[in-house]
Amino acid sequence: MANHALTRRRPDRGFTMIEILIVIAIIGIIAAVALPNIGQYIRNYKIRGAAQQVAGELQSARSKAIMSNTNEGVSFVAVDADSYRFVQEDLALDVAAGRLPAGAEMSPILDLPIGIRFVPAGAGASTASLRFLRMGNFCNPEAGGACDPAVVTVCYADEVSTRCNREAGTPYFAPEADGTLVLTLLEETSQLRRTVRIAPGGRVLPQP
Repeated sequence: MANHALTRRRPDRGFTMIEILIVIAIIGIIAAVALPNIGQYIRNYKIRGAAQQVAGELQSARSKAIMSNTNEGVSFVAVDADSYRFVQEDLALDVAAGRLPAGAEMSPILDLPIGIRFVPAGAGASTASLRFLRMGNFCNPEAGGACDPAVVTVCYADEVSTRCNREAGTPYFAPEADGTLVLTLLEETSQLRRTVRIAPGGRVLPQP
C-alpha cells in the first residue's frame, strides 16, 4: 500500500531539453524540405490561374462578338505587359471626349497578378490584339486587309497618360504555321510559363 501511494503521488515527468531540441530540429528539416516545394506550387497555381483568367476574357470577347452579331468585331487587347481588356468596335470611340458612343463597349482594364507578365512575341506578323468576328473566328487588325478597321482603340483619353503609353505597340500574340495565335504568360521569379492558344476558328485553348 505504501509503495502504491508513493507511486500515485509521483509528479508527471516532462520533456527534457534534449528531447525538445530534437523535435525542433526535425520540424526544421521538414520545413526546409517542404517550403521550396510549397513555394513552387503557389507560383505554379498563380500563373495557371492568370492564364485561365486571360482565357476567360478572350472567350468573353468571342462570345460577345457572336451573340451581338457585331459588324466590326470585338477585340481583345494586351494593353501592356501586365494588363488587358476587350473593346467592342461597332461604333468608333470618341477619343477626344474620352468616352464610347452608345452601343459600343470597352471593358475595364484587368491586371495580371503581381510578378506575371505577357511575353513579347518578337518581330514578324505578331500583334498586340486580335479581333473576334460574328462567326467566332478572328483576324489580325494590324494586318489590315479584310480585318477592318485596321486600328484598335485601346484606351479612353484619360487613361492614355497613365496606362496606355507603357510598352505601347509591343506584340504579344505569336503566330504559328497553322494560323494559331499563342499568348504566353511568364512568372518572373520561377520563370514558369503558361500559354493561351487561339485556334484558327477562334476557339480559346488555355494550356492544361
